[in-house]
Amino acid sequence: MKSAIRLLSKLSIITLVTAFSVNSYASSNDENQGLNCDAKKQAIETKIEQAKKANNSNEVTGLEKALQEVNTNCTDETLEQKYKRLIVEKTKDVTDKTKELAEKTKEYAKDKVNAHQDTIDALKAKLNDAEKELADAKEKLADYYKQLTSK
Repeated sequence: MKSAIRLLSKLSIITLVTAFSVNSYASSNDENQGLNCDAKKQAIETKIEQAKKANNSNEVTGLEKALQEVNTNCTDETLEQKYKRLIVEKTKDVTDKTKELAEKTKEYAKDKVNAHQDTIDALKAKLNDAEKELADAKEKLADYYKQLTSK
């Protein structure tokens, strides 16, 4: 299952890159400008104005396609589902890494040798990173709800 998700992620990335970065404009607004559809639209419209002032017709074209994509496909319900799905994925990742760390710690404890400490430290670092990603995903969902209530 995990490898299937990773494969889908890789295919999604390839698709985004080859699609004239239309979706990248829209998704980058999650990080910088807003988490709901109205905020995404506003951010893209602002970027279109900036690109027009800079006479960057290629960027204007890409941004207009991104705006059309957001207008066509973006709903607050689908965004909420996306953020919740991300939390589920990150929670599973944390659970998997916690389990792996526990198994390896138990396995290496039998050896009573510190030779495996680097492996344990690496697993702890991966777990720490996964926990940070989960916290970020939860924060993003909380921010999304705040934006919805402030409409």
